[in-house]
Amino acid sequence: MLTINIPVYNIDARPLVLQLTKQMQKLNTAVEINVYDDGSKEAVKTINRELQYVPGVIYAELEKNLGRSAIRNKMAEDSKFEYLLFIDADSKIVSEHYLQIYLKNLQNHRILCGGTVYSSTPPKDPTKLLRWVYGSKREAISATERNRKKGFIITSNNFCIEKKLFLKTKFRENIGHYGHEDTLLGFDLHKKGALPFHIDNPVEHTGLESSETFLAKTRTAIESLHFISENIVKNESEFFRQVNFLNRYKKLTSLIPAVLLRKFFAFFSIKMKKNLIGKKPYLFWFDMYKLCYFATIKNRRP
Repeated sequence: MLTINIPVYNIDARPLVLQLTKQMQKLNTAVEINVYDDGSKEAVKTINRELQYVPGVIYAELEKNLGRSAIRNKMAEDSKFEYLLFIDADSKIVSEHYLQIYLKNLQNHRILCGGTVYSSTPPKDPTKLLRWVYGSKREAISATERNRKKGFIITSNNFCIEKKLFLKTKFRENIGHYGHEDTLLGFDLHKKGALPFHIDNPVEHTGLESSETFLAKTRTAIESLHFISENIVKNESEFFRQVNFLNRYKKLTSLIPAVLLRKFFAFFSIKMKKNLIGKKPYLFWFDMYKLCYFATIKNRRP
């Protein structure tokens, strides 16, 4: 019935798998868990190798790193059952009925998105505040709000899809950069007439990066979005309309010339970064940082 796919890269996946196997034991339906290591450090692989002895778990180590898209595609191809549940390894299950909720909502040609939550208390390490603030304010939203605002957007950390539908689409492997693989997958599924249905069945994101790392990943993701918008979807209007960041950029540059955003970034990026990696990061400056950075890379010559 259900294959749970957990791609792993330098994460101890044992706590998540233990939670899932406990829930599996209470079900009267067939479930398997695939845990594929995508080139982690040897110390991490040594820890996760314990999972190969857990009933219902298929643990495998890939010879070389495939990347975020390719490993998920491979796991889908290897999956035994007709529905696929993808969960990131740095997740914690927050409901004891997590699997039951997904099974109850399964339908052909429907993509189920469970959502994400964050700890109600900020991290003790102040260098991780930005990721927690952003996640708590922007990602941890109800299913009702997600169904109203998200359009074709899905997030790869907690979603369930019919295997047959996924294999007709798959994550694209030609993006190159980290980021927005799931945005493009949602768009490709949308063009096939399949839209996400958001439910309140979240996982808690536990893998908070440092603010420096999160900013670096954000810049890479923006570069990826720029590449996707110009080279893959070819500035298609529907993509720009439903991807909130691109929509905001278009509206902003209709009022403020992009050249001014580039100049603002050149003069104030260091000051914005100082706030964002500090003890009181403001999301206003995070938004400005992203928009101005996007304006900057759009002006680069190939």
